[in-house]
Amino acid sequence: MIEGIEITTLTERPHLAQKVDTLDGGWPEFMRHDQVGQGFYLDAAEHYTDYTVIATPADSPDEVIARGYSVPIGLAEEPPAGLPDTGWDAAIILGRIARFAGYGGDALCGLEVNIRPDMRSSGLGAEILRRFHAIARAKGMRHFVAPVRPPGKTAVPEMTLAEYVARLTPEGLPADPLLRAHARLGASIVGIAPASMVVVGSLAQWRRWTGLPFDTDGPVIVPGAMVPVHCDLTHDSAAYVEPNVWVHQPLS
Repeated sequence: MIEGIEITTLTERPHLAQKVDTLDGGWPEFMRHDQVGQGFYLDAAEHYTDYTVIATPADSPDEVIARGYSVPIGLAEEPPAGLPDTGWDAAIILGRIARFAGYGGDALCGLEVNIRPDMRSSGLGAEILRRFHAIARAKGMRHFVAPVRPPGKTAVPEMTLAEYVARLTPEGLPADPLLRAHARLGASIVGIAPASMVVVGSLAQWRRWTGLPFDTDGPVIVPGAMVPVHCDLTHDSAAYVEPNVWVHQPLS
């Protein structure tokens, strides 16, 4: 635990639901327009309170400084088998299917750890991951998995994700800080989800989301994007297909 910070679930503090939902973690605007993700955020406060982790200062218990979202899913196979190429979007859908079927799931899938910018590098992300693992074990699940969005990849959008993941520290751990946090807690990188999140919009929408002109066909480098956005002037649209990294931690 980090001194002076309390970590609970939304079930324990339901009155914080709105503050959890509106926490500004510094995501780029276009990331808010994945249609599958938009559906999840509408469901989270009602259906996934046991799996939503909240961090607050001990001396200001109504101030949300970080949140973590996760969903129970059914895998039926040992990862990486059963982990979809469509990563984050697919995990949300699998969670919804499990809920509709009344199935508690055999794996907990971490969807997001969002920390207020001034609280990053505090170790809070690792504490939220630990709470995810504890929740999964308490629910009798066998696995923790996550389609990870490695933050350092946005600095090298034209590099393939496989090349980025291969970067290691002298100790042999992932160079990316978030992947390294997972590894230090016992998780392994088990694959890449090449189409984990998809954001499609008109050129007018992309101009509004990014402030960029989107006036040239082909790849566009967008701040905060892990890979280039593809601009299609003929059809007045642009598409962003984000890859993520699947990590797995056995819990049994």
